[in-house]
Amino acid sequence: MKILLWRGLINKSWEHCSVDERDSGFKIASEIVGNYEGETYMVNYLINTDNQWDIQDFEIRCDIQGEIKRFYGQKNGLDWLINGQIEPCFAGFNYIDISITPLTNTLPIKRLALNVNESKDINVIYIDILNGSIKPVRERYTKISKDHYRYENLESTFASAILIDRNGIVKTYPGHFELVA
Repeated sequence: MKILLWRGLINKSWEHCSVDERDSGFKIASEIVGNYEGETYMVNYLINTDNQWDIQDFEIRCDIQGEIKRFYGQKNGLDWLINGQIEPCFAGFNYIDISITPLTNTLPIKRLALNVNESKDINVIYIDILNGSIKPVRERYTKISKDHYRYENLESTFASAILIDRNGIVKTYPGHFELVA
């Protein structure tokens, strides 16, 4: 089991995350506490992947000042059941992006296994925890060097360089997250 600790810079958060390797894949469990627009929040999430880091299911529980929100997703062939219903707009998606954690940037980096100067556009289920929304988004990852990637949200103008550690874990997401331990 690998234990990770990230500091969130924008939302003044701390994330304690465990990645447990199993025969069938990886079980990722995390707890995030932080402050968003003056309100304290706590988020717990669980993600199960196969051995190639392909997400099989996820569960997210968010408490913002006592208001509870839940998101649950399960892959069913090419379809996704989101909160118990098939959502056709996510058909064929392999990735999720949870807005308040760099862990969901780590997953495509590990799964894509890009070569230097190679790019890949992907479709993600984007989960904006603090605003309570879930939608399809197109993203691009480009491997710039052995330990640097460029992340781009193709739905907006947002782009950022991401530094990874020797295990492919996001180490620095400038202005957003820093791996502390």
